[in-house]
Amino acid sequence: MNLVFEIGTEELPSSFQKPALEWMQSFFNEELGKLGLTGAQQFEAFATPRRLAFIATGLPEGFHDETQEISGPPAQAPAKAREGFARKMGVAVESLREKDGRLWATVFKKGMSTLDVLPGLLERMIRSIPFRKSMRWDSLETDAFARPVHWIAAALDGKPLAVKFADVSSAPTTRGHRFHDPETYPLPAADQYAAALAKHHVIARWEERKAAVEKEVARAAREAGGVPRPDDELLETVTGLVEEPSAVAGSFDQEFLQLPPEVLVSEMRGHQKYFAVQDDKGALLSSFVAVSNTKVRDPAVSRKGYERVLRARLSDGKFFFDEDRKVPLASRVEKLSRRTFLQGLGTEKERADRLRELALWLQGATGRGDAKQLSQAAELCKADLTTGMVGEFPELQGAMGRVYALNDGVAPEVADALFEHYLPRGAEDRLPQGDLGALLGMADRIDQLVGIFGIGKEPSGTADPYGLRRAALGLLRLTLARQYRFDLYQALRHAQQLHAGNPKVSQEPALLEKIWGFLLGRLEVQLRDRAQPDSIQAVLHTGAHELVALEKRLLALHAVREKSQAQFEATAAAFKRIANILSQAAQKKIAAVGLQKELLRTPAEQALLAALERSRKQVSRAFEETEEYADAYAALASLRPEVDQFFDEVMVMDPDPAQRDNRLALLRALHEVFAPLADFSRLQLTKSS
Repeated sequence: MNLVFEIGTEELPSSFQKPALEWMQSFFNEELGKLGLTGAQQFEAFATPRRLAFIATGLPEGFHDETQEISGPPAQAPAKAREGFARKMGVAVESLREKDGRLWATVFKKGMSTLDVLPGLLERMIRSIPFRKSMRWDSLETDAFARPVHWIAAALDGKPLAVKFADVSSAPTTRGHRFHDPETYPLPAADQYAAALAKHHVIARWEERKAAVEKEVARAAREAGGVPRPDDELLETVTGLVEEPSAVAGSFDQEFLQLPPEVLVSEMRGHQKYFAVQDDKGALLSSFVAVSNTKVRDPAVSRKGYERVLRARLSDGKFFFDEDRKVPLASRVEKLSRRTFLQGLGTEKERADRLRELALWLQGATGRGDAKQLSQAAELCKADLTTGMVGEFPELQGAMGRVYALNDGVAPEVADALFEHYLPRGAEDRLPQGDLGALLGMADRIDQLVGIFGIGKEPSGTADPYGLRRAALGLLRLTLARQYRFDLYQALRHAQQLHAGNPKVSQEPALLEKIWGFLLGRLEVQLRDRAQPDSIQAVLHTGAHELVALEKRLLALHAVREKSQAQFEATAAAFKRIANILSQAAQKKIAAVGLQKELLRTPAEQALLAALERSRKQVSRAFEETEEYADAYAALASLRPEVDQFFDEVMVMDPDPAQRDNRLALLRALHEVFAPLADFSRLQLTKSS
């Protein structure tokens, strides 16, 4: 069975569209699974400014009928209990039968059809899509969506489905391009959907429309004598703004080329969504390309409109640029005292002072970067927030700091750090090239996390108004990519101490634990493609706080498991058993005591101690000198015969408390040597532990 489903709306923001489609696919298949149905054999999603849609093919017709045997009360239960059980099961008392001393009911459950299930499922889907912002319209007080919904279309194998949301009821019709073909027409079949929309001036497939935008932009840029400046982010954005692209090339006065390239490109892409045009050597030309959702009869008219809007923006930019350069960047630092960073976290000047102290702490901990230059970069890093240019165009913060610093004669390394400390700005963005920008950027993110968590504004659910997830991922990427060796927990503690003069920021140790847990959650996601989930859990929860070492230990664990899974699992199971025994002893509040060698009376105990002492040096060398954690795992594997012999021949929980406590001490000594490798209790092993 094939489903075609479409939600028609007012124009959706470009950034809302693809995340909504990904969520809808996940929700659809998960909900079918909960109902006992398999998901679609093929699922294709479509997004344009006016529609979110998908086709699900190969759906089952529905549930199979089921007969279930359900256990009830004891066979000797009184009559009322028998009657109550039968009534609950919907069967006659006489149909109950006895088995294994209990009453059993045979219950028939008729399967539901997919046709009956889908309308409710689709209504739940529409109401649940997690947009960053939603709105209500007209007099509606309950249902909300990213933009007002104008139509809903749903059909299963051509049969209309009754779906209702807000004030809209579904119909088996869709619509074409808003201007070129606005009339309704029958909802196409699954195998004809995309082709039918194309005939009505809607390129439904995202990648096809993106390619069409790219082709149009390249054509218009050639007409202007150049090529488009590469900008995949803008290309993605524009793809979400049009259903059928039409590009027009325009130009601006040559005098504006005196502006820094950052200003020109930002002005074109930020507000107008224009593509910059450059020559074959990468130099900007006084041209641009605008993409419209409507083909016009006279491109010259559109061109004049686009040029007029851009000319006004560039004139503003030139004015601010000329005015800003009259005041040295360093003299603007004090003006930061009159700007609030965030309510409860002081001024931008106080923030810059904290960043300086924290960046220098990181420099000392990592041994990377020049302390004097780092101090200067930290002092200047937020100064461009007081400039007219950044005030008018906030997306230029950092970029203008670098431009103005170079204009003032600041060392290029320091100037670059003013821009680079904002990198990466997203998951796929580039990283800083120098240590100054990287260390300052890490200090910035650590300060954000500690300060904002400290005033109780941490993310909740899908809400993250202060971008703390992005800050955490940036911090982790920087640390691992540049192989910075330092204790991140201590860096958080130092950042907390820098907030000590602010009574609104918590100084409780629990704050650091909360932030560390938050970072581990992001790190698990970042490492997901490097190893199995349980391996990641096992390594990250060893209590270590040095990210590069944790990454190395994870890769070693993954390699060992991949090389010889059976051997590893047998060894890991033994150490998981040790961890469980020690945990149970702690729960029983058995006090830990020191190991007394003279109490080790059995050959198995003595052999295990001897093997432990042999391997201890090898493990210590791996942790303290070579970081060849595979050697530590080899030492772990070499202990397995003695560990197996110990468990075969020795009763750990001996009735004699002295023997019991000493055997626990032996296991604890063994556990302490290898615990930094991984928390073996978190490993999911196929063999019984």
